[in-house]
Amino acid sequence: MGGELKPDRKGFETGDTLSLGNRLEWVHERVRSRFEIDTRALAALRIALGLIILVDLLHRARDMRYFYTDDGVYPVALYEATSSLYDGYSLHGLSGELWFQQLLFAVAAAFAIALILGYRTRLVALVSLLLLVSLQVRNPLVLNGADRLLRVLLLVAVLVPLGERWSIDALRRGTARTTVVGFTTAALLVQPIAVLTQNAILKHGGDTWFAGEAIGIALANDVMTIYLGNHLGKYPALLEALNWIWVTLLTGSVVFLLCTTGRLRAVFALAYIGAFLGMLPVMSVGLFPLVLIAAVLPFLTAPFWDSAASLIPSRPLIDRLPTASHLGPIGRPPVERRVLDALLRRGHESITSFAVTYGRSLKTVVGVIFLVWILAFSASHATGMAVPDEMESNLPDEQRWGLYTPDPSQSYSWYAAEAETKDGATFNAFNGEAVVSDRPPDASQEYETFRHRKYMESVRNSAGNEPTEMISGEYANWVCDQLSPYLGDDLETVTIHRFIQQSPVDGEYEEPRQITLVEQRC
Repeated sequence: MGGELKPDRKGFETGDTLSLGNRLEWVHERVRSRFEIDTRALAALRIALGLIILVDLLHRARDMRYFYTDDGVYPVALYEATSSLYDGYSLHGLSGELWFQQLLFAVAAAFAIALILGYRTRLVALVSLLLLVSLQVRNPLVLNGADRLLRVLLLVAVLVPLGERWSIDALRRGTARTTVVGFTTAALLVQPIAVLTQNAILKHGGDTWFAGEAIGIALANDVMTIYLGNHLGKYPALLEALNWIWVTLLTGSVVFLLCTTGRLRAVFALAYIGAFLGMLPVMSVGLFPLVLIAAVLPFLTAPFWDSAASLIPSRPLIDRLPTASHLGPIGRPPVERRVLDALLRRGHESITSFAVTYGRSLKTVVGVIFLVWILAFSASHATGMAVPDEMESNLPDEQRWGLYTPDPSQSYSWYAAEAETKDGATFNAFNGEAVVSDRPPDASQEYETFRHRKYMESVRNSAGNEPTEMISGEYANWVCDQLSPYLGDDLETVTIHRFIQQSPVDGEYEEPRQITLVEQRC
């Protein structure tokens, strides 16, 4: 009956006579439950972030000399003249020597391992963030949106208790919360939703995503498609279905992830994780799939973790787990805990209470600031609203998420360095063959890694652009330096060419277009 009162699961009365206070409490509980995170999900996020940093370091290490030393294409002098990311402040920019970069890479890897293990988690995460930003600032020419998302996600994650579970810190404390909630967890959950929602809005400004055509166009970009992606073009109906699934996931992220709880939220989170995993064998987009997966891990709720735990033979595993007594010297309580305990023993309850309350209040304030930063600048970019001049900096740009917006590109490029000797002979500087404009069988193989592709895009963008023209000139100089030991004074010039291929229409390719970016005397 309409006026009948029934107790709900929270103990509040529901019905026509529900008091205002109880209604507000009911709303508060519903809102609170949407921003509550299982601490096992935070532990998974911590481990994922540490692993991604290690993967990133290993991937960059193969080209350490090429991208980060004075022997490569972006020496310290050029970095100091052109790097504007975070005003060019980089620890990695203090030296162009290979050994110095190797040392910093090793230090960053050590902190990433400590982050995975959960030792002094917040401090280690902060240092890892500083080293990551330093590395990215050292050579912004090779970065893509995934690098930006990684540093933003790690920045927001520093605020939450990543070491609450499955960590050395948890063993040292001897206690752990099952869930946490607050403005810091709200910021962490809102961040991936801001990425997905903003991207959906920007895609809506194009012509192809909401016509079911964009995935097919994107996969026709031979530079970006890899492995499985090279074969999906044969199935247009499948590509259209994947297009609508992706658009639905982007557009509905607020409803699917933030407005749900419990088992349903976990199901949707797994759907997003599956979609991101599907990008790995299809598109060359760097760390994007891995970072997006990490960003969605906090949406995995208790039912998921309980179900996962039920699949593990618990007793043998528990018997092998370390305890605080196994940790030796690092098993002591954290310094801050020992200081507070010492103050309590000496009767300074008021000081201890003030320190704890102040710390919690400060964290809340920072959480609110981060939440406003995410929402305000994401909305600004999605709607095209101008940011006030007083706020012009890297911070607004950190919330730009425009991958494949408003439409995927319908052309792709590759590059060639052509050397000319004094007798007029010309050849490809890297393979000795003639430079031809023929479309390569697989354009993605024209680049060693996606970072080489991003670097050549930077060379292209700098050519003829006076403030940054030295970037393309330095690349040509580097090519000259590579050839000089073999050709000596016979080497006359190096010319950097760009070849542009329009994506095929109905399977038919146009002839590639050739553009000369820079011609440099050696």
